[in-house]
Amino acid sequence: MLDSATSIAYDEQKRWFDSTRIEIDFFDKVGLDVEISSRMILVVPIHTLSHTPYNPASRTKEGKSLMRLMHEISVRGLMYPILITQDRKVIDGNRRLAACRSLGQETIECIVSDIDRDEAFTMVNTTSIPIGGKGWLEIGLANGHLPGKLRQQYDELFGLIGSYGIKLLIDRKLGLNVLALCKSVVALDQKYSLADVVMSVASMKLTNKVNSVLRSGASRSEKVAEMDSLFNSAKP
Repeated sequence: MLDSATSIAYDEQKRWFDSTRIEIDFFDKVGLDVEISSRMILVVPIHTLSHTPYNPASRTKEGKSLMRLMHEISVRGLMYPILITQDRKVIDGNRRLAACRSLGQETIECIVSDIDRDEAFTMVNTTSIPIGGKGWLEIGLANGHLPGKLRQQYDELFGLIGSYGIKLLIDRKLGLNVLALCKSVVALDQKYSLADVVMSVASMKLTNKVNSVLRSGASRSEKVAEMDSLFNSAKP
């Protein structure tokens, strides 16, 4: 039997949950030692939400992965809300939003964050496909937040090849690590221009071949000859 003070508190909590359409029997199971977070879940019209502009398209494209997520949502509902900014840009949950949109749902549960979208996107990226490779280039190209060292690498690359070159790297599914690879080529012989090497490696799809030459046991002069042969033979 509850004392009067506890009973009143219990009734107040139940009334709040009633007003937010949460089932009372669920509250009974959770217990009285919980507190209500200020970060309430909002039900937001899907058509008012925007995907993260630099979210890799492969994460939300139609395919087995998205179909599986759609099936899970249709059977169990949305297991946890998406995270959005105050102006309704998605921080985390692009695939969940795409799945709900494809299912024809009109609304989706959201938690609103007051953290800068780009910084938050980097912090909360927990997808099974990690940000890496071209993902960081897409973030940089969209003026997004990049951690210190990655920002330096991006700025150096952008200074060498500009937005056209960055878009080419993204199109070729290459990432920031191409910079270190191309610097290793330039270290072989000063006749190589870093910008030219980056563009050649990207446009001719030479990353694997260049890496193979660099890792070989050949002498420096032999490697230079092989690089010359690679770059020349790949030209139209």
